[in-house]
Amino acid sequence: MAVYQSEKEFLRALKRFNALSSQQYEWHTGISEKEHQCLFGHVIPSEQLYFKKPLDMEGERKVRVCRDCMEKLVFATIDSDRHSRQISDTLYRERYPAQKKTLKVLPR
Repeated sequence: MAVYQSEKEFLRALKRFNALSSQQYEWHTGISEKEHQCLFGHVIPSEQLYFKKPLDMEGERKVRVCRDCMEKLVFATIDSDRHSRQISDTLYRERYPAQKKTLKVLPR
C-alpha cells in the first residue's frame, strides 16, 4: 500500500521529516549490498533501496528501514497531521532558505 502518490511527493516529505533532527543524524538512502534486517522486522533484499540513519558520531552504528516502512513512518510523523506538516515545513525552510533567483542579463 503506497502512502504517497508520487516519488517526488515522498521525497519532499522525507526532507521535512529530516528537518526534525540535526543534520548530522538525518536519514540517507542506500542500496543494499547484502540482505539486511529492517528496524521493523522486514527483510531488505540485496540491491534494494533502503534508508539508514547513524546512531553515533562516527557512523559505525546505524539503523536501517525498508522503503515501505519509511513511507509509513514519514507519513505518520509528518503528513497525517496538518500542524505537524506545517512545523516540519517551517523547520525545513529555516534550514534551507530559498535561494533568490537572479535575472541574467544577456549582453547586446
